Amino acid sequence: MAKGFVILCVLISCTVSTAFADTINLNIVSGNPGGTYYYIGAAIASILSQKLPDVEVTTTATTGSPLGNGTYTSRSVDTMGIFTLDGAYTAIKGDTSRGFREPLTNLGMLVGGHELLLYAITLKESGIKSHGDVKGKKIGIPVLGNTAYYQTVALLEEYGLKENKDYKSYPMTYAEQTDALKDGAIDVAYTGGGIPQAHAMELSTTKDVLFLSIDEDKIEVLEKKHPYWWISQIPANTYRGQDYPVNVFTSQVCLFANLGMDEELAYKITKTICESTAELKQIHIEAGKYSAETTKPLYESPVVPFHPGALKYYKELWGK
Repeated sequence: MAKGFVILCVLISCTVSTAFADTINLNIVSGNPGGTYYYIGAAIASILSQKLPDVEVTTTATTGSPLGNGTYTSRSVDTMGIFTLDGAYTAIKGDTSRGFREPLTNLGMLVGGHELLLYAITLKESGIKSHGDVKGKKIGIPVLGNTAYYQTVALLEEYGLKENKDYKSYPMTYAEQTDALKDGAIDVAYTGGGIPQAHAMELSTTKDVLFLSIDEDKIEVLEKKHPYWWISQIPANTYRGQDYPVNVFTSQVCLFANLGMDEELAYKITKTICESTAELKQIHIEAGKYSAETTKPLYESPVVPFHPGALKYYKELWGK
């Protein structure tokens, strides 16, 4: 009886050990707890864990910066990262001005996702009507490392304005910028977000504000200088008093993997995400934007390399 019990325990132990050994544990580095990146990461992790046998995916909260998430992803074949396209571009180039000590050449895109727009909001009473009018003014600027920070600096440079020479910048969170603009502590708030954006909504409903638009003659040169960003529009009447379309700098947030990740696994992950758009959208509206449709423009005009597993799926989908 005792001998049989021991054999049974050994068999159970071997079965359990084998099951755990066969499980692939992956992680998605995302963003601040409660933030959009974090919820998107959690949504994708949940879908992948449900739909891929023997795959368990967890989400880790981070600052969401390309420097952090790109570095984490580059160090482990079991890690995926959510960060901006320009962040991946500068990581692969090893752009020291962005904090990268060396090129992170082992990053590959899996799926394109939601967009982030750079808002520039001022009070109508300020008399500021253009980005060029920022000369000599005080502005709220996103913190260093944030894509919206680099967009703000690049945009104002195109208007001939240098940071802390032609204007004074104050690094702040978006909530702090909102309060500072209301109180008159700054003249323009430069913040990032989607449509609608909570802080833009709050400002436009409580104050008479003006949304600064990028001038048409700046668009082509900006897009040529910065191929990882483009100009899109906030449609007219999106916010109270905004009865005109607003040209804004736009960046895209994507899901990246380490190029060392198994090709078949990357293929399955990409396919599962792209075929689960409706379910992702139910979990979080921005998670539903991680799709083949969103990725296609980046596939047709690549800014950064794709993971070979992702390429396999897209080639099957589009036949090229």
